[in-house]
Amino acid sequence: MKEAICVKGLTYSYPDGTPALGDINITINEGEKIVIIGPNGAGKTTFFLHLNGTLKSQDNRILIKGKDINGMSNSERIRKVGIVFQDPDDQLFMPTIFDDVAFGPINMGMPEEEVKERVKKALSKVGLEGFEERVPHNLSYGQKKRAALAAVLSMEPEILILDEPTANLDPKSRADFIKVINNLNKEGITTMIAMHDVNALPDLADRVYVLNKGIIAEGSPMEIFSDWDLLKDNNLEAPDIFKFFKVLGCFGYNCEDLPLSLDEAVEVLARTIEKENGHVHLHIHEHTHAEVKDVMHSYNHHTTWHE
Repeated sequence: MKEAICVKGLTYSYPDGTPALGDINITINEGEKIVIIGPNGAGKTTFFLHLNGTLKSQDNRILIKGKDINGMSNSERIRKVGIVFQDPDDQLFMPTIFDDVAFGPINMGMPEEEVKERVKKALSKVGLEGFEERVPHNLSYGQKKRAALAAVLSMEPEILILDEPTANLDPKSRADFIKVINNLNKEGITTMIAMHDVNALPDLADRVYVLNKGIIAEGSPMEIFSDWDLLKDNNLEAPDIFKFFKVLGCFGYNCEDLPLSLDEAVEVLARTIEKENGHVHLHIHEHTHAEVKDVMHSYNHHTTWHE
């Protein structure tokens, strides 16, 4: 597979000398879905700002589609890498949605008709058809998130970077936004996402990197979330569904697979119930079970599931 991003030895300190990133080495292939997780202050946003050339460090080499980012013009970087920030208000500053989404193509020197076509296409991709004349500050937060994404998509980047895309969204808006991101990836856009929302992560990741100043670990979502010491040491948690099925295992129910998503959970639970002759009983006692204490700290009730 062709490389979309190759980072070699990225090291960066803030202006006051505080270390932010240390010797980061990452290779991401075209079309991959990558999620980066880590505690607050781990350097995720700082890392992303290096990937579009906003921040620069001489102690590294960053290749975008095989070309050194330091040798690219601003317009070339914009065409290669687009960043959607966590707060959409940081990217929506024009009188109308059309003006916001058209801002990038206009500044890239595109003719008027192409600008209009790109705006229409970008808004369609995020489900905001007909929003051209809407005022940004009158939109819901979820609509603002999608409008900010459209403003980046209008420049047709090959790599899309998103910082906390599901933060502060209600369940429906969250599901809609995840669907939009995955549809973009299916169209061939490489996606790289920083997030704390581990329950949404399995739907958005082929591979996961744990970042805490430097790269601590890399693997599939299952590999990362199965490493309890890694999660504990970096103030991270596994998805709720994964933790629940870990508890089932601790109480003697041998689930063949540990699910990470709701769809997987339904399948695994159905197989487990069938194997247990139609019912599952959990007896949760007053005392703490040593083998479960890292999953849930105390149990003081009795729970029973019946098919």
